[in-house]
This record gives sequence, C-alpha cells and structure tokens, in this order.
Amino acid sequence: MAGRFCPRCGQPVAAGAAFCPSCGAALPGGSPTASPAGAPSLFAPPLDAAPSAFAPMAPSGVPTAATRERDLRALTNVQWAAVLALVGTLLSLFISFGTNATEFLTVTTSGSSSSLSISSSALYTLIVIGFIAIVLEVVQVVLYRGAFTTLAPIDERFSTPGKLVLLLLVGIVLAVVAAIGLVVLLVQAVNCAGNQPLTSACLDVGSVLTILVLLLLVVVVVVIGFIGLLLGIWRLGSRYDETVFKVGAILLIIPVLNVIGVILILVGAHSALGRIATRPSSPTTFG
Repeated sequence: MAGRFCPRCGQPVAAGAAFCPSCGAALPGGSPTASPAGAPSLFAPPLDAAPSAFAPMAPSGVPTAATRERDLRALTNVQWAAVLALVGTLLSLFISFGTNATEFLTVTTSGSSSSLSISSSALYTLIVIGFIAIVLEVVQVVLYRGAFTTLAPIDERFSTPGKLVLLLLVGIVLAVVAAIGLVVLLVQAVNCAGNQPLTSACLDVGSVLTILVLLLLVVVVVVIGFIGLLLGIWRLGSRYDETVFKVGAILLIIPVLNVIGVILILVGAHSALGRIATRPSSPTTFG
C-alpha cells in the first residue's frame, strides 16, 4: 500500500491499481494492467457518483472533508435555530404574561348599553412584538430545513424531515395571513359599532367563520410539519450520537418544558460541532 484510498468507498488500494478491489470503481492514474482479478471494471460506477447514505466507516470513523463540511454547516444551522427559538420563546412569554388585556380593550358602560374600544398604541405595540416573534419563528424553521436538506444527500434519513418541515413553513405563513385577516375584521367591527353594542351589522360572521375554518386546516398542516421537525431533530441525535437531541425533541412537545428542549438542542449542536471540527478528515464517511 502507498497511502492511496478509493475516492468512492474510502477503502485502501494498492499503488498503481486501476480499480478498487472493494467496490470496483475506476481509479485515477492507475495502470489498466493493474486491475485486480474479478473487479467489475465494465460496470464500475462513476467516480462522481454520490456515496451511499450508510457507507461503511473505517475503523477510525473519521469523516471525509466534504462530508464533514456538510455536518458542520448543518449543525451550525441547528445551533442558530436554537438560539432564535430561545429569543422567540422569551417574546412569547412576554406577550402571554407581560401584557394585560385591559391595556388593549376598554369596555365603557352607559346605562343599559356598553361599548368596546381598542387602544391603538397598545395594539400597535402588540403587533410589532408579534411580528418579530413570527419572523424569528420563520427563520428558525428555514434554518432547520437547511440543516436537514444539507444532510439528506449523505444521509437519506433526513430527506423526509426536510420535506415535512417545508409544510411547517407554509403553514406558519398561511396562519399569519389568516390571523391578520381575522384581526382586521374584528377591528373594523369595533370601529363600526363605535359606542353601540357589537352586532352582525358591523361584523361579517360569514367571513369570520371562513377564516376560522382556514385556520383549522392550517393547524393540521402545521402539526404535520412540526412532526417532521421533531423527527429530524431526533435523527440528529442518532447521527451524531447525542442523546440530548432526542430528549430535546421530546420536550419540544410539552408547553413550558419546550424551553429546556431548545436548550438541550443547543447543547447537542455545540457538542457535535466541537467533536467534528477537531477531527481530521480522511477518505471515509461519517454517519
């Protein structure tokens, strides 16, 4: 042996060999007469063919330079997605517990009638905070999908999560559009009623029901996409041997505890990044 490796399967080959004795791939710079006996030279796969998603690992288990680059890029995406998830969670907690409904809605009673008014400044503040939270959520999902699609060519286990997370992204956008439409209808109805009780004359009940049905369908799409996200995070734990990924995926389902889940995902991504970044590359594949 002279330190040569097959560019397809990563197995060592003899100096001057024209074909790999393990997979039969043609080797650059080899002599045609050096083909090992029994090598399937007529049907050898091209050198640029994609390696198997579960290609055998060398005893060292060290990734190739190209595979390691994909792993680093995917884990970096996951790391940033977890950071944005923490920021989004803090904003959600602020909206849920740091605001009071009376700051936005005021009920005025006069005799036997009552009227409902909305504080414009408080409503605009809520809209801005909600918009920031939604943008963070969308970017977070895009980063997760980028991680899964980056890994899919070298690990087919991430192909399905990458497709399902796209549904989650579409569902979030549609939910935002439907929610905006519902808020606009309600604001118009309140302004129309003025100091009078809110009636069907000011509120288009049919439009409201249509939006609610649309939101119900969007919820189904979002749930399917969220399952794909959890599946992808779980498989990150299997690929990088990081149990915290799997625990984090489970905790994401549980309200309040999902914050701990995000932290565990961040820890898992940081740990896997550290291990892979310090490993030297070799012709073998990682996974």
